[in-house]
Amino acid sequence: MTAGLQFIRSFLIGFSQIMLQSNSLTGLCFLAAIAVNSLPMCLAAVAGSLTACLGAWVSGADKAHLEQGLYGYNGALVGLACALFWPSASALLMIILPIAALLSAGLMRLFLEPRFSAWIGCPAYTAPFILSIWLVTAVAEVEPAPGAAVTHTGLDNLLLGFGQVLLLDNPIACLLILAGLALESRPALYWGAVAVVLSSGCAFLLGATPDVIFTGAYAYNAVLVAIALSVRPNLGALPLIAAILLSVPVTGWLKQSGVPVLTAPFVIVSWLALLLGRLDIVVGDQVPRSN
Repeated sequence: MTAGLQFIRSFLIGFSQIMLQSNSLTGLCFLAAIAVNSLPMCLAAVAGSLTACLGAWVSGADKAHLEQGLYGYNGALVGLACALFWPSASALLMIILPIAALLSAGLMRLFLEPRFSAWIGCPAYTAPFILSIWLVTAVAEVEPAPGAAVTHTGLDNLLLGFGQVLLLDNPIACLLILAGLALESRPALYWGAVAVVLSSGCAFLLGATPDVIFTGAYAYNAVLVAIALSVRPNLGALPLIAAILLSVPVTGWLKQSGVPVLTAPFVIVSWLALLLGRLDIVVGDQVPRSN
């Protein structure tokens, strides 16, 4: 494979890694979904991914990690969040996006450093993206673009539960997310759909209103939890379902805290499940030790 083709492949794999996959065609579907949803968001995601990868490469990151898209996906998410929080017309976007993308690359290098990785005992997931955006929003006021009120349905919720992982709000664009996920892992797609149903029901029981639930606000982190933990062969169904449900109150808590929720509930709940497994703590069903 030529260097150019390898670069394109790694770039697209980076987008697929947003939903814990490793497939260039899946990444292409995700990139197309972002473009259908919003061209400025797509350009920002591309810029964020390339900036993070460039920063990692210049700093001497492992070539295999770059080829696996492990720096690109956090950078892409940073770009999406920046385009959402600071509209493309804002001069702040041109300053904040590269800073946050480079910050995510630095944080990802830390998570991939063997000693730190062994100490924390959990995958980085989207933590570099979350921490980068939390840091920049602490010093720069969010300027979200105004949006018209839209009435969503239960079907929209199913689609947006997947699409909101990439901060998408167009149900049609979300179909491309489902297609890309199906290309690489149908079990991930099935578990994601289960997570949407369970998390939406839990949110309703906890008092969330349908107009909020149907935006996928309580579902997308549950989808990521389901995808991440369903591949753990020693994790039983009951702990997995418990983790999916736990993502809902964690989402509500972060909403009330005032910080951008992003994918923080996914990381918090997944890390908790993995750490409990290492400690052999029983929660409903036993969470076995991760190898």
